[in-house]
Amino acid sequence: MKEKISVLIAEDSRVQAQYMRDVLEQYNYHVCVTHDGEEAWDEFEKKIFPIVISDWEMPRMDGLELIRRIRSCRRSGYVYTLLVTAKGQKEDLIKGMEAGADDFLTKPFDSDELKVRLRAGERILSLEQILADQNRALKKANKRMSSDLEAAAKIQTALLPTVQKDIQGLNYTWFFKPCEELAGDLFNVFMLDRDKVGFYVLDVSGHGVPAALLSVTLNQLLSPNPDQSNLLVQRKGDYFSAFVESPGNVAEKLNKQFPIDSTAGRYFTLLYGILDLKSHDLRYVSAGHPGIIYLPVNAEPEMWRIPGLPIGFSDNGHYENCDFHLNEGDRLVLYSDCAVEMRDKKGEQFGNERMLEVFRKKGTTTLQQTLGSLVQALDEWSGKIQFEDDLTILVIEIQSS
Repeated sequence: MKEKISVLIAEDSRVQAQYMRDVLEQYNYHVCVTHDGEEAWDEFEKKIFPIVISDWEMPRMDGLELIRRIRSCRRSGYVYTLLVTAKGQKEDLIKGMEAGADDFLTKPFDSDELKVRLRAGERILSLEQILADQNRALKKANKRMSSDLEAAAKIQTALLPTVQKDIQGLNYTWFFKPCEELAGDLFNVFMLDRDKVGFYVLDVSGHGVPAALLSVTLNQLLSPNPDQSNLLVQRKGDYFSAFVESPGNVAEKLNKQFPIDSTAGRYFTLLYGILDLKSHDLRYVSAGHPGIIYLPVNAEPEMWRIPGLPIGFSDNGHYENCDFHLNEGDRLVLYSDCAVEMRDKKGEQFGNERMLEVFRKKGTTTLQQTLGSLVQALDEWSGKIQFEDDLTILVIEIQSS
């Protein structure tokens, strides 16, 4: 059986009020009758009335003021208001609508007209209830999704290298700021064998969950296992007997394994380097990634622009190794494209030349100061707390081994 809907009537005419009570009870409504706006408001504050029928002109408080109070009252459910009046001018109807009335009933009226208005009110209440239920379900789903994203972000953050890792002959620090909960950027620094250290910065196209899932997959592939062969190292019995794959070979294998996603257009850029800690010889490759900024000890900063297509762009992509000899105290700055493409309020990009200028001005600084100077310059340039893309900066310094 359908549950009775409670209706509050505010009508100073006792005859009219009794007539509406009889009609509503006949239609199976639960009715509460009051005879002025003040009395109706007192009842409304004590009980829940989904429907309110109010006369316009009443003593102590008129119908317009009653409806205004109802609309300003914070209730969980919607209240359908029907304003009864002998007024029929356009200006009067506008006043009633501005006060918050849903519909009007013009005196004199018959029971069928009242019934039609009430059925319309029930439909509105039903739709409002459906909308409220959907909003609650949506809030619950959003809360669960936010919780899942926070958990995933913590897992992704745990994959980042620790600055405190002890690598004899190498010092490094980094800055990482995702533009959303989950990032498409990733980087790492790790030992490949007794003498060689590997490092990379990669940037998956797009943002959010799809980009993060691919970046985590790549993290697993680009993490050397001390006991087993993988994409980076071919083990020969023990940790110290290993064949380290060249950066170019690693990029070509990734290119075959990750062709561009034809539906989502997903691809990634990569800069991967291998440094021999004894000889200070560096071999590296770029797959569409921004170049390295080289900070020699006693010379001007340089920008190494390295050609190469992003991973997945070409089925038969070939990636050349680049070789360079470093000296003790030299530094390398690796970064994602967010750094050079960061825009100011006028829409101008930060660019490569400004990056070089940051390091020209700073002179001799600590490793952390080198990193901080670039981060500060980018913050000041953009004027934003939140960037439009993931920002990754990795600074490496060659030390005596």
